[in-house]
Amino acid sequence: MANTGKMTFDKVRTALKDLPLGDHKLIDIVAIVKKCDTFTDETLDSFVGAFYDKNSSTVKLEDLYVDLTYQRKLKLDNLLKNLKRNKGFSKEKAGHIDVARRPNGRLYVWDGFRRAIMALICNMDKIAVSIYKHDPKINNTKARQYEAELFLARNSKNEVMGANEIFFARYAKGESEAIKMGDVLHRANINICGLKPGGKNMGGFAFVEKSLGYHEVIDNEKVIKTIKDDDFIDSALSIQSAWPTNGSVGSYLVCALANVRSIIRENDPETTEGELDRALAKYAENNAQKSLTESRVSNKPLESVTFAILKKVLKKNGQSKKLSGLSDDDIAMLEDEE
Repeated sequence: MANTGKMTFDKVRTALKDLPLGDHKLIDIVAIVKKCDTFTDETLDSFVGAFYDKNSSTVKLEDLYVDLTYQRKLKLDNLLKNLKRNKGFSKEKAGHIDVARRPNGRLYVWDGFRRAIMALICNMDKIAVSIYKHDPKINNTKARQYEAELFLARNSKNEVMGANEIFFARYAKGESEAIKMGDVLHRANINICGLKPGGKNMGGFAFVEKSLGYHEVIDNEKVIKTIKDDDFIDSALSIQSAWPTNGSVGSYLVCALANVRSIIRENDPETTEGELDRALAKYAENNAQKSLTESRVSNKPLESVTFAILKKVLKKNGQSKKLSGLSDDDIAMLEDEE
């Protein structure tokens, strides 16, 4: 039977990226994937599924849910590559997926979401599972938090997961430091993994997380906070005001502008933060954000962009070097790149 209502690859990718947080049936997500015009009937038929014997511990794929409050969103590019590489679904490579039965009776995939989606694309009706049963006395929020904890334990050390995805799962789990950072991002109108719909996107999340001191603590690592929350928030909003049509804000720029706020408070009381924001707006009239961030000394991104703001935005030519913390050699390197 021919598929109707086809969508371009980019539109399907966007639809998957924009799925709201919360519960989704896997079959509904696959229905979106199959609308991709890349999936012709011939292509779909070429993806071979797998069958399980009656002694296998399986569940019906149509009964499975995913909670996008902690799970990573699907990446259509990777999904296609895996299907083509394996010529469908390999139960030997996939192993079993992990699901949790919540007190409401529903089964949620907490690990193996992509494998389950691939199985459905290959028109399979069952998949091998390991089932964890929640305490029937807990509520849905507690169940979600524990699943997020399991997901983190299984995946957070996996190099495939980005810092933003790990933070997202920590936030869903209810970790206090992640909740605090989520509040900062919300007030700064920054959207990470859909937590602030309508907010601005931001790359380089790991740098921001570490600068704010809310990153995951590993082996009792001491957390050093280099940027104040209020300075980060004010700087993020100032950048968004200066470049209102930009869909994203740069992590190095936000942190460096926050650093400049701290610097002028301590070393240049004659320059106010209001003057800094007005100077940035004036600079933005004829310059893009990247003009302040593209030239950087290796391993010194904060100092490099701080120097650029002091020199190009505030015109503090004589003080830029001293206040930024860069050496003469660092300055020479940056000026050679201009």
